[in-house]
Amino acid sequence: MGSSLRYSAFIQLYQKFYTWLLPYHCILCRAYCTRKQDLCEDCHAGLPVITHACPRCAQVMTTPGLACGTCLSKQPPFDVTHALYLYQEPISNLILNLKFQHTLVNARILGELLLLKIQSDWYSEKPLPEVIIPIPLHATRLKERGFNQALEIARPIAHSLDLPIDYTSCARQQATLAQATLHPKERKQNIKNAFQIVKPLPYRHIAVIDDVITTGHTINEFCKTVKKAGVQQIDVWCCARPAAKAPWIF
Repeated sequence: MGSSLRYSAFIQLYQKFYTWLLPYHCILCRAYCTRKQDLCEDCHAGLPVITHACPRCAQVMTTPGLACGTCLSKQPPFDVTHALYLYQEPISNLILNLKFQHTLVNARILGELLLLKIQSDWYSEKPLPEVIIPIPLHATRLKERGFNQALEIARPIAHSLDLPIDYTSCARQQATLAQATLHPKERKQNIKNAFQIVKPLPYRHIAVIDDVITTGHTINEFCKTVKKAGVQQIDVWCCARPAAKAPWIF
């Protein structure tokens, strides 16, 4: 754990120095950026923003403001989900390159894009959560990857909003198979009882953050564990959500 965090801190320091030394260039089209981000105006404007979604689970919908049938029939253990983009190119590439190619600049950009939406829309008229909790990785996966992508996405958000990040109170106690490698019907069983609370959670209202929600089994299992620990309100923040609904969600 310690070596992974030191590696992440080194990468962040390197990126800050690199940004100071060189001007901003778009990570998608490589053009020079006039905005203070490695994402140009044109590419930013072309990102696949989710316009209508279920307010509870952020499943993509065609009609605004309506809850999906799954959430109406069985309420999930979280209270609201905010998802920013459809999980399709180029967002899917940004997330995959972050996780498997160690392109950590993508985490900063995704976090900054979430931050803009949090400030301008999602929480413009309601209070922020007390703390951000990234979905934890198992120690084995964390050692292999060198960082937790959810934690790295959370960093610029927490810094700008002056919110703490709690990445030590919850843990992944089972080295589960990668959800993406499994048939969707196997994912629920794979993630069952995967999380544990290792420290008391003295919070009433939290934000749980992850990079992408697909079938929803991971976020559902994690939030169920957190709710049992006494947290009253759970808001989920994620970068992306697929357009098609999976019938086995939750």
